[in-house]
Amino acid sequence: MTFELWRQDDNGNRFLVGTFTSHDAAERRQATLTRCQHKQIYWIAERTTDEPRETRPCR
Repeated sequence: MTFELWRQDDNGNRFLVGTFTSHDAAERRQATLTRCQHKQIYWIAERTTDEPRETRPCR
């Protein structure tokens, strides 16, 4: 099982920020990103399949 950290920007676009092997690691990254002044939305999704996901990674 993996955990994905996602971000939604002000225009409603969603981006995969990263994939993590533990929920704790995803939460630590989320905490780092939410300290910034931007009002982005971040959430963690549990991924239970290995099927490729079509998305652009967030840089």
